[in-house]
Amino acid sequence: MGRKPNPERKPELLRAVVAELSRSGLAGVSLRPLAHALGVSTYTLSYHFGSKEQLLAEALTYVEEEQRRLVAGWTAELGSEPSAAAVIERYWAWVSRPENLAQVRLVFEVLTSPQGAELLPGEHRRRLMSAWVELIAGELHAQGVPKRRASVEATITASALAGMVLDLLATGDQRRLRTAARALGEHLVATRDALDPEDCILPSR
Repeated sequence: MGRKPNPERKPELLRAVVAELSRSGLAGVSLRPLAHALGVSTYTLSYHFGSKEQLLAEALTYVEEEQRRLVAGWTAELGSEPSAAAVIERYWAWVSRPENLAQVRLVFEVLTSPQGAELLPGEHRRRLMSAWVELIAGELHAQGVPKRRASVEATITASALAGMVLDLLATGDQRRLRTAARALGEHLVATRDALDPEDCILPSR
């Protein structure tokens, strides 16, 4: 009889699952070949995650939370009044690295593929897509942009950012897209600065 899996190993195993799914994608994903790729037993994956649906949900939650931690760290480094434009610039530098782009590609695959729709509930996929909108809208509002305008600008910016990531995945054109990411941030700054001062009521933090 084999040893019972160690519950404390789950975070390490989850990181390995994310790395393997980022490399291989969702096509034909199942516990047996995934376990083989990770060098563990199918029982180990079942013990920690239950089903492949739960495994995928936890893997995507891990990716989402990791990116939130990164953004929180960048925001803290930028000081008491962080700029959404500066955060976008930091994000683009991060996503341009191949290992990070692979993680983001996995998220896009979940959001856009029929298999992703089958494996993850709509609420989970909605949250993955809305995270950037909420972040950018919050920063714009903190800088005095009215909530409704902040939401609209954040939606446009997040959609543009997602399109640029798809462009990077398709073309690999780092230089062109780095310039575009900088321009996207500059657009946010210009939008804020162009507002009538009487419309910009700084919210209390």
